[in-house]
Amino acid sequence: MIYQSILENLRRGMLLGIGALTLAAGCSDDDTSSVRPQASTITLSLNRYYNESGATTLPTWQAGDRATLLVASRGEGQKVSAAPLLTGSQQSLFLFTFDARADRESSIAAYYPETAALTCADGAVEGEVPVLQNGRIEPCLFGRATYRAASYEGCKIDLRQFFCTMYISLRKGNYSVTKAEVTANGGEAIAGKVRVDLADGSVTASERTITVNLPQPLSCTDEAKIIPVMIAPVALSAGYTVTLTDTEGGTFTVGSEEPATLVAGEKIETDDARSSAITELIFCGDNMVYMIDAGLAKETYQNAVTWSWDAKSIASTLGLDASRCSHLDDCKPVDNGKKLLLTSSYNWSVLLDIATKQVLFHTVQCPNAHSAELLPDNRIAVACSSGSGANNNKVQLYDITSPNKVLFQTELNSAHGVVWNQTAQRLYAVGGQSLLIYKLKNWDSAEPSLELEKTVRTPQGGLHDLTAVNSNTLCVAGNRAYLYDIGSGVFTEMKLFAASTAIKSLNYNDETGEMWYTDATVPEGSQSWSSQTIRYATDMNGSAATRTIRVPDQDMYKVRVMSW
Repeated sequence: MIYQSILENLRRGMLLGIGALTLAAGCSDDDTSSVRPQASTITLSLNRYYNESGATTLPTWQAGDRATLLVASRGEGQKVSAAPLLTGSQQSLFLFTFDARADRESSIAAYYPETAALTCADGAVEGEVPVLQNGRIEPCLFGRATYRAASYEGCKIDLRQFFCTMYISLRKGNYSVTKAEVTANGGEAIAGKVRVDLADGSVTASERTITVNLPQPLSCTDEAKIIPVMIAPVALSAGYTVTLTDTEGGTFTVGSEEPATLVAGEKIETDDARSSAITELIFCGDNMVYMIDAGLAKETYQNAVTWSWDAKSIASTLGLDASRCSHLDDCKPVDNGKKLLLTSSYNWSVLLDIATKQVLFHTVQCPNAHSAELLPDNRIAVACSSGSGANNNKVQLYDITSPNKVLFQTELNSAHGVVWNQTAQRLYAVGGQSLLIYKLKNWDSAEPSLELEKTVRTPQGGLHDLTAVNSNTLCVAGNRAYLYDIGSGVFTEMKLFAASTAIKSLNYNDETGEMWYTDATVPEGSQSWSSQTIRYATDMNGSAATRTIRVPDQDMYKVRVMSW
């Protein structure tokens, strides 16, 4: 009733001045004889928008706000303004007076605030999504409708952000970012002059690249960070790529190759990115898996954690008591570091998506599981180590789509490591004092298997780990450590480990000479096989580790490098 009274008074001739929120009406008829001043009631609702902190802001109409009406037929449109009739709320009624035909519907649009530089002409609204940004979000709430100006019932328009907000996610690490560049993989324009057709809402842009130059380096040392980007709400046929630059001048990327439709007022979040200049380690022990930035770790790992996972969280998936979701003994990154293959001495193995922590595959049919490997066509090999059960001392074969279903298994005494070599198209496995080489057999059938091609006797027994160094080199470790040349069949001892009898994991970079490893020759923790120290060295023929990271609260087994 209050609105009705206000409307009757305002319709008698109250003209309103210039202000903050703009409304655009579509093209009028060429017959100007019927064009005359019209009093039009419109309810405008402000919606939440995504801000630069990653949260949302809910604006409300304030006493100083005004709404500007843009009426366009040809060229520049006329501007008429009004103040909100209700303040302190998301929604308010406005009365606009402007020249239009009373008998025709118009496509109209509205935006907020008054500083937003939107214009209306030729049946479309045009605005700007900057190609050069600074990591700040400038709100521009926008909406459109079809409406007859002289309608007594009025019109309601929801105002949402004119653009889509992209959040570039940066993982915690010992680096700082200075710049981000966003491009569409399919070549679509994503910024610049953005045009919204008033009739069908279709959106076009003019520029293909957005560059965010941060006013000061964004440090990720203490916590994960985000970089917000204003991006045009267009369809991306082949996803997008974000190229980031750190303070050392290095670049790294994150993105997606999946088609995506960017929606005005909504958000899109990238996968986690991290600088290629950092070394990220992953280690497991007890029921926990941790990722750490080695550059942040001081004496212990706790201040350097970038990601963690508790195996007890999947007890229901495995069908096991939480107490059996422990004794993790390997945590191998696969699929370009997007997934983890985890094994437990408590007879299970899982494939875990790192970003979502979703279990993609699991089995509880591998007793004393010690290692797993991703094979072509979504198959997985799992090494089942020592024990007295029928399935101990085996290499098992699974399909990701069939949890717990063993497709094939073959004998391997004290099976401890499996590695796939894409170049050679062979699966390598170690156990006892043997390195076994398998070919894939009947791989296109429903009954695939592994065919033993060759057995190589290793220089020492007691093998605990097998890793790939490059396409022609494997690292075999346990009782001492050796590099195995696939082409020549020659073992070369790594003399740094001449006195080691229980190397549980060894990761070697042949380009830099770096090594990260765990050695339980002198056990640490509560188990005879456990270590509580991650070790680092740069000379495989040296005499000692050059750096250590303590893990005082875990019975740790293996450490892995996410990527060299």
